[in-house]
Amino acid sequence: MDITRRGFLKGAIGLAGAGMTGALTVPALKSLLPPPVTRCNEDNAHETLTYKSESGKWYENKGGKVAKKEDFKLWDVAIVNWGPKELEEELGSCEIQLALVKVPTEAGMENLGVSDDGGNSTMMAYHTYKCPHLCCKPVFTPEGTSTISGGDYSNMFLCPCHLSLFDPVSVIKNIDEQGREVMAAELLEGPAPYGLPVVPIAEKDGGLIGLTTHLDWLKYCGQG
Repeated sequence: MDITRRGFLKGAIGLAGAGMTGALTVPALKSLLPPPVTRCNEDNAHETLTYKSESGKWYENKGGKVAKKEDFKLWDVAIVNWGPKELEEELGSCEIQLALVKVPTEAGMENLGVSDDGGNSTMMAYHTYKCPHLCCKPVFTPEGTSTISGGDYSNMFLCPCHLSLFDPVSVIKNIDEQGREVMAAELLEGPAPYGLPVVPIAEKDGGLIGLTTHLDWLKYCGQG
């Protein structure tokens, strides 16, 4: 079949138009794709509990160092970083922060904390990274008055968003919203569906480490 000059030009213009349309479509398609997955750097993974750098805190000069039970007096609280390699796969996070506290030893803490002071106190870690209610960050409060019950309290975790109150000394078994058993600081009042989960810890080479045996306790608020 003969190709006329006019036919050739029409074809060329059509191909050019199709090429421009394709070129314009590629960025649009890219905008619809999910963002690239950010992978954690395995070299930065650490099972150790390392002090967060915070000015004005009793541990402000320990930022980045591994926490030790000898650093703490009764009711001392420190925010620590924890980033074992299993976090990315199980929770989708590279590192989270926990509240590490030396509390009076009570029943329920067995195999969850590190005993100290001849068994009279125990180092415990609590998942203050996210409240089980609507994912705010509970804070340790030495004393206060509840705006829900009107009662006074001391040494509790309080969620500042919706005022759920958790007792770090009363560690009990809860059932979470997925039907899983969770060991947690007891919910005393407020809208949280259950208590504040514990992260089991142990002692290794003189320092404190977090254990990954119960990461399922932390699978809520978009984690896991």
